[in-house]
Amino acid sequence: MRRTLLVLIAAGLVVAPAAAAKGPHVIMTTPRETVEAGRPWESTVELNEFRHPPRPALIATRGARRVTAHVERTPASITGAAGYRVTMIFPSDGRWRLRLIVGKRRFAFPAAAVGSGRMPQDWVAFPLGNGTPSGEAFTTDEAPAGTSTGGGLPPETFDTASESRDDGGGGLGPWLLPLLGVVLAGAGVAAVTRRGSR
Repeated sequence: MRRTLLVLIAAGLVVAPAAAAKGPHVIMTTPRETVEAGRPWESTVELNEFRHPPRPALIATRGARRVTAHVERTPASITGAAGYRVTMIFPSDGRWRLRLIVGKRRFAFPAAAVGSGRMPQDWVAFPLGNGTPSGEAFTTDEAPAGTSTGGGLPPETFDTASESRDDGGGGLGPWLLPLLGVVLAGAGVAAVTRRGSR
């Protein structure tokens, strides 16, 4: 009995971190064109591995200026994902930071270089403040011939400590499941020990 319990505890401790590491992420797909001030820029975001995804909000900031995208539901290309078309109009040229807010989670994307002639990259982003990388380029196809990608801009960095405070403790996710496994394992060991001492 004890040996079986110890094997189950060990298996739980091994599986729990892997389960916590796989989690919600967002894929942003951008059109194969440059971003120009005053013109609508449409992109698609797909929310993956969300149980009940709330409507996202895409926000662009440059200094004190802030622009919010119009968001509407659209079919997703990935089974089980929630798809949204986001349309944003940037009022001026320059580097605009992009952040997507989905409930209590925040995702950062590479800045849009408005008016630079550079095309934005498709990107997969992970929640900020959970110990995983913020994201990476996501390639689905080649850029059309004769266009210049010019390379994407790196994502903006944010203070993850303040992110965790801002979203009501959303940074608990990565270690909450392993902690729960340890607590349950401890309770099981205590129960077996108590039963054996009777």
